Amino acid sequence: MRPAQRLFGGNLLLKLGRAAAIIAVVAAGATTLSSAAASSKMEAAGTLAVTDRAVLMSYRDGKNVVQERLVHRVLTGTFSGSEVAVVHYVIHPDGSATITGADTCTCTIQGRTGTVTFRDRGTVSSAGIIDVYRKSIDSTGGLAGIQATMVITGPVAAPAQTYTGSYEFGDADD
Repeated sequence: MRPAQRLFGGNLLLKLGRAAAIIAVVAAGATTLSSAAASSKMEAAGTLAVTDRAVLMSYRDGKNVVQERLVHRVLTGTFSGSEVAVVHYVIHPDGSATITGADTCTCTIQGRTGTVTFRDRGTVSSAGIIDVYRKSIDSTGGLAGIQATMVITGPVAAPAQTYTGSYEFGDADD
């Protein structure tokens, strides 16, 4: 160890410890900066209103009624535009329902226009309250690469339901 002490002058372990501490601080700072840049989620809120709907198919499955619906909606707020959805409803004898669907919105968000497609999963209570979780699965144009989630709630019979959620623009290749 003497040749190393002469080469570096003084206590080698102390100097290596200091160097390791400096490297750790620099690495932590770089990670924090990169995480801050990557986590730019924005809040989303607005309304969603049905403008037209049609039952494409309806049949009984045991005591349930199953329907495939084509639904047109208008969105206001963070997501502004119109969408078309194909929604699968399983309506239970008590009036509640389970919902799955796919929606494509031609929307404008922060001045960017394009399409975003969502996958929906949710329920309608027997009291007529809808609760849907929505997640983006594809996007194009100025919205390419967007990652978004929404929760849609409110009375089904209301003129519009509210949505809240978050979104971030990412690399279109993510």
